Amino acid sequence: MKKALVAIASLLVSLSAYAQGQVNFKTHITSDVPPIDAKILNLDGTAGAGAFAQLGIVGAGGSFTPMFEAPGVVNAAGYVSAGAATFTGVAGGTAVQLAMRAWVGASWDTATARGQSANPITVTLVEAPGTPNDLTGLTGFTLVPTPEPTTLALGALGLGALLVYRRKV
Repeated sequence: MKKALVAIASLLVSLSAYAQGQVNFKTHITSDVPPIDAKILNLDGTAGAGAFAQLGIVGAGGSFTPMFEAPGVVNAAGYVSAGAATFTGVAGGTAVQLAMRAWVGASWDTATARGQSANPITVTLVEAPGTPNDLTGLTGFTLVPTPEPTTLALGALGLGALLVYRRKV
């Protein structure tokens, strides 16, 4: 009886893994019609090699929801070749609006430079073990430096901290 329960549980776990939708996270595919050529560049026009790139669902108002943990890495030519990207919690067969974003640094929020594709594309996710759909229509973009806080903004933060500190004393 226990062996049967373990076998059933294993089967259910494997089936639930297949229920996740996937896309092909490659930004340069010349054999597609039209070809995919979504290059990520630095501000000076060179390839954004070493930057991290991630796909996400674009929602109402342009909100970006990252859909998988490990981002792809931009190669020396400025492209991502991460392969199948699994969208946890989104079933295969679902059409989603996707955008790509990339950044230099530990995370999007702390990046020294970052950028995002301008126009979302619609892609239908495919259940594994099917062949994931390509990112047809995805466009490249340029990474721009994230602005440092101005001296005035830093001064205002310091003044605010001083006022809070003085009230507590």
